[in-house]
Amino acid sequence: MTSSTDSRKSQTSLPIVHNVESDKKELKAADLASETPAPSYAEGGTRAWLVVLGCWCVAFASFGIVNTFGIYETYYLRTYLRDYSPSTVAWIGSLQAWVQLSATLISGPISDRYGPLVIVLPFSLSLVIGMMLTSLCTKFYQFFLCQGVLLGVSSGLIYAPALSVVGHFFFEKRAMAMSIASSGSPLGGIIYPIILNNLIPKIGFGWAQRVCGFLSLFLLCIAALTLRPLDIKRKGSFILLEAFKKPAYSLQTVALFLVLLGFFSPYFYLADYGLAHGVSPHLTNYLFAFLNAGSLVGRVGGGFVALNLGMFNATVFACFAAALLMFCWLAITSTGGLIVFALLFGATSGMIIALIFPVIAHMADHPSQMGTYLGQATFVFGFAALGGAPIVGALFSAYPGYEQGIIFSASVMMAGAVLITGARYLYAPDKLLV
Repeated sequence: MTSSTDSRKSQTSLPIVHNVESDKKELKAADLASETPAPSYAEGGTRAWLVVLGCWCVAFASFGIVNTFGIYETYYLRTYLRDYSPSTVAWIGSLQAWVQLSATLISGPISDRYGPLVIVLPFSLSLVIGMMLTSLCTKFYQFFLCQGVLLGVSSGLIYAPALSVVGHFFFEKRAMAMSIASSGSPLGGIIYPIILNNLIPKIGFGWAQRVCGFLSLFLLCIAALTLRPLDIKRKGSFILLEAFKKPAYSLQTVALFLVLLGFFSPYFYLADYGLAHGVSPHLTNYLFAFLNAGSLVGRVGGGFVALNLGMFNATVFACFAAALLMFCWLAITSTGGLIVFALLFGATSGMIIALIFPVIAHMADHPSQMGTYLGQATFVFGFAALGGAPIVGALFSAYPGYEQGIIFSASVMMAGAVLITGARYLYAPDKLLV
């Protein structure tokens, strides 16, 4: 009798224990779900477009000044660094571009976890300090540290957090919104050279650079007031290496590494190429403005093309078009031809830069992961920016003429265009518009 009663008790108690454990699991799952709630996108509104404005200001002050390095290099080779080779001086700009892209590996995850302003505010200040210190430089190591390291790191640390906030508010219109936000970069690449070209002869390099620094300070103050993200923060691992288990993300990263390995050659060497082919010294400085004017059109236009054709398709088109234009550069020697090349390559390269960030962000499963996805990929791209221009500069120095360097740049960009096509089909093999 006792054993029968105990048996019945044990049988009735088992379901109770099972229910308690089940409840615990359900509660734990609910807690995890509450940490990363299902995303909801405004797709517009005052707050969303103010965030786009803030990111635009950050792009102007960060990538805009980095895109201007070609004019700095041309000036340095004629003045302070006339005893150095173009390849050596190019290391300043390459390091600047590398640390700018690589710094996103840190700033992206921090932004996802703690919000963007914890990064944007202090490093906006350090960016302005880097610009002001550059105005005092006269020696290679000084330019290397102030312009290459400090300015580059500060630019990289503020850009990815600002761009990831745009993704909090847009999904269907993400490519368009990010393209508009990134258009600050080429506009900065137009305005900064105009300021430097017109003020250096009148007030000298130092004060011309300081004027650029004050402009950056004004824009970054606007960014500090308008970059107000949604309260969606993630926990867990600092970086998300499991993202590379997605074949489309990994192949996309490799493809864009190759594209960017050749991408910067015109932005560094178009003025030197023009001087060697009879373009007037005054006009060669404005070739960078033409590049950035084309880039402005490409960045804004790329977002609207992506709305109709899909962001992946638009990226594939832009990569192939830029690679073909790079091959065409081999046959261009006239002033008019170089201006047209600068405008067209600027447009296609601008479309690439405008679209690669939303394409990468689209790989993320949740908005709270976007900064980390962007940071990891752009960290890899940074090595292409570091090595690309010095490799091309070394080829220019080792061989007569510019053919070998241009062929190298065009070839790696074409290889990247082929691979990005493969990534597009891995991502959505059954869709036409993606």
